[in-house]
Amino acid sequence: MRFRRLFLPSGIGLAVLLAGLIPITMAAPGCVNREDNATASRMRLTELVAYWAVRGRDSEGNNYIRPAVRFRVTNTNPAPVEYVQVMSVFRRESAPDEAWGTGYVHSVAEEALAPGEASGEHTLRADSNYLSQGAPERMFENELWEDVEVEMFVRVGASSWISQGKTVALRRLGPPGVEKYLEPIEDEPIYGIAPGPDDVPESEPEPSPENPSVER
Repeated sequence: MRFRRLFLPSGIGLAVLLAGLIPITMAAPGCVNREDNATASRMRLTELVAYWAVRGRDSEGNNYIRPAVRFRVTNTNPAPVEYVQVMSVFRRESAPDEAWGTGYVHSVAEEALAPGEASGEHTLRADSNYLSQGAPERMFENELWEDVEVEMFVRVGASSWISQGKTVALRRLGPPGVEKYLEPIEDEPIYGIAPGPDDVPESEPEPSPENPSVER
């Protein structure tokens, strides 16, 4: 089974841009509001799970998968909080200090989160992919496979990016409870990748004597 990693130029650019925000903000304490930092530190990510999502297939028959993370944000502050941003940074195990992909939410809720209130469910997907001409679920068995860790950051107002911990993407397609996510998401094609179901593997047709399948 042919297998290689694909680095999309747009993904690299965004990864560098967003990952760069963290050291820049930390290096300029005068720009950081300590009160906002304390507020951001008291936000909690709940129902956090990372997994792999099927992105689609290109015209050459390559299947694409990318890591994704699903979560809610809960406000444990004594006052309402608005404009909560979340960033995910994905890193391969061979390069733990290098951002391989990123995801970003400008605001987790349309209105301020009341004390104890949780946001709606959010999913962030990396902008880098693994690809193979084999079935998506078979990629986990490849000798070149590398697990991917995701670190989650929260920002409120003028706070810095506050780390909310790390988790490793499960070696599975789709999150637990995947039956809730059977409908494909709308996703613009990138570099010829056809949009497809994001959270479940694409079913392969059964071969028949009249039309046998050929494995490449």
